[in-house]
Amino acid sequence: AIAAQVGTAYLLCDEATTSALHRKALQSRDAEHTALTNLFTGRPARGIVNRIMREQGPISTVAPAFPLATAAVAPLRTKAEAAGRGDFSPLWSGQNPSGCRAVPAAELTRALAALV
Repeated sequence: AIAAQVGTAYLLCDEATTSALHRKALQSRDAEHTALTNLFTGRPARGIVNRIMREQGPISTVAPAFPLATAAVAPLRTKAEAAGRGDFSPLWSGQNPSGCRAVPAAELTRALAALV
C-alpha cells in the first residue's frame, strides 16, 4: 500500500476534542461493530453502530439530505447525551479502532512512523 487512513487512531489522543461519550464508545466492545451511515450528516461516513443505526438501518433513503440530517437528529441526540447515552450520536470510527490510545498525538505519530 502507498497510503493509509489512520484518523481513528488519533480520537483518544490527549489533544483530540472527542467527547467523553465518544471516547467511552471507542474503548468498548461496541467499537468492534461499525458501518457506513448517512443518518447523522446526510452523507455516508463510518461510525460505531448504535440504536438509531440499528433501528433505521445505517443507510436510509429517508434520511434528510446534507446538511439537514444533523438538525433532524439533534433533539434526540441532545436528550440521549444528557442521559449519558450515545444512541443518537455520531460515534465516528474506522473499521479498526484498536490503534486508539490515550497518548499525546506526537507519540502516536512517532509510533506510526516507525512502522514504515
